[in-house]
Amino acid sequence: MQSKAHAMLEAECVRCLDTFLQPLDIDFTELYAFSDRTASDLGLILPEDGKIDLVPLLREYMTLEIPISPLCRPDCKGLCPICGENMNYTTCNHDPDTIDPRLVVLKTLQKKNH
Repeated sequence: MQSKAHAMLEAECVRCLDTFLQPLDIDFTELYAFSDRTASDLGLILPEDGKIDLVPLLREYMTLEIPISPLCRPDCKGLCPICGENMNYTTCNHDPDTIDPRLVVLKTLQKKNH
């Protein structure tokens, strides 16, 4: 049996945390056997009524197609590390040399080691 399927999944971008529709496209082939003796390692056997329930296979293949780190778009700018604004919609004018006051001690150690 050969099958192609397309679905849209509501996902969250790992950079900017916006939700977006992630397209999922699968194309797979599975071999069903007529009896236990001829079944493959997957154990896919054609039922006696000849009707195959594809939902479990489609669910499995679609799940495997979901990206580990979904991005709303390849050039997503993410969140501002200082104020948390979405950099895709706004530009922050923060001083890049501003240091979190809790980390000032680490900065002095770094200077001593150089």
